[in-house]
Formats: sequence, structure tokens, C-alpha cells
Amino acid sequence: MEQDFAEQFLDKLGVKYVWQFEAKDIGRFYDFAIYPQGGGMILLEIDGGYYHSDPRVVDENNLSPMQKKNKRVDEHKNEWALMHGIPIMRIWEYDIRHDPSGVMKELKERLYVEDKIQTKINDKNKRHRNILK
Repeated sequence: MEQDFAEQFLDKLGVKYVWQFEAKDIGRFYDFAIYPQGGGMILLEIDGGYYHSDPRVVDENNLSPMQKKNKRVDEHKNEWALMHGIPIMRIWEYDIRHDPSGVMKELKERLYVEDKIQTKINDKNKRHRNILK
């Protein structure tokens, strides 16, 4: 799923990223460390509906031991990112499959990626001034 996500979203946006970023002091990996145009880093997790207990997919009152463990691990990873001042973004598999345009919009907003087509339209509509010297 992560490789498909990178191809369908991150590569299309042209952002720099590291796949399987390791937080060595807690022995955990994040799906992606993304380096937006504005600088800094954002951690990105792609959460599968079943394994990470998306309430749209599973009954939260009837989680398996594996799902409960994954929720604890996710909370631990969120806390680590917070302690290190690194924003973390989580995207549900459900949203990738059912609302890819919404996911792309959210990524553009969070990663400060300019929409190149909109930028060209805005530039075209700007008033041009001729300066004589």
C-alpha cells in the first residue's frame, strides 16, 4: 500500500521523502518522512482500515488483540513525534481508495505544494507593468 501511495501521490507532487523512516530511540518505523518545499519534516503514516481500526471499517468495541496492540503502537509513535516537534499526518486506506482527490488536496495543503496549474493562471491574470528606464 505504501509503495502505491508514494507513486500515486508523493511522486506526482514532486516532494522529497524517505520511505520507512526509523525512529531509532523507540525502535519504530514511520511509513514516510516527507520534506516539504517550505523546509522541515512531516511524518506520514498510511493506516490500513482493519489493522489500525478505522471506525468506518471495524467495530471499536470488538477489537482483536492485534488491533489493540496496533492502536497502542500508533499512540506511542504519535507521542514520539510530538516530543520531537515533528508534525505527523495519518491517512486512512479508506480515504485513499474512496476519496483520492480529497487526499491529494489535504497533502497539498499540509505539504505546501503549489498547484502549478493554478499558479500559471494566477500569473497570467496579474497586471503586467512595463517599466521604462
